[in-house]
Amino acid sequence: MTRLGDAKTLGGVGSILLLIPAVNIIGYILILIAGKYISDELGDRSIFDNMLYAVIAGIVGVAAAAFIFFTGAMFGVFSFAASAIAAVIIGLGIAWVGLIVSSIFLRRAYDTMATKLNVGTFRTAGLLYFIGAILTIVLVGFLILLVAAIIQIVAFFAIQDVAPGMRPQPMTTQTPQPGMKFCPSCGAQLMASATFCSKCGAKQPP
Repeated sequence: MTRLGDAKTLGGVGSILLLIPAVNIIGYILILIAGKYISDELGDRSIFDNMLYAVIAGIVGVAAAAFIFFTGAMFGVFSFAASAIAAVIIGLGIAWVGLIVSSIFLRRAYDTMATKLNVGTFRTAGLLYFIGAILTIVLVGFLILLVAAIIQIVAFFAIQDVAPGMRPQPMTTQTPQPGMKFCPSCGAQLMASATFCSKCGAKQPP
């Protein structure tokens, strides 16, 4: 199985596990590994970096919110309830901002994946995650996030084992012109001295 095939399986299973509260942390890990495989296979580090930033932003937002909740609750016990209420409001605000920042990075990663893997469903999932994150403040966002998670499952399982730009092309039976050669990857006619294909970018054999 190719790295993209592994990413397809890991990302799809991980996306399903995200919907199960008891094991969703495993889902996040599997999706992150899938992102690393895709990033390596496509030679685009920004995909994994943006996915990693998305996870970090989400964790930081939740951790900061939890700290404020706890601190506010402690002050509420020893002083008055208003401080606890304020802590809850501030904590929710921080968690909300963290979720939005996380969705921005995830959307960037999914937009790139949609283009390079020719799987437009990733772009849809990224957009819905972003809209859902913004609208969680009015609760309807949670429903949109659920839809985004389901579309994410479909997107990962739609990945082909070989990226569109890397699929071997049928070799031409024509004879190249003098001083020219054909790219073994895509069949484009190149100068005999060419090191890389000007069409698909593949490195040429010596």
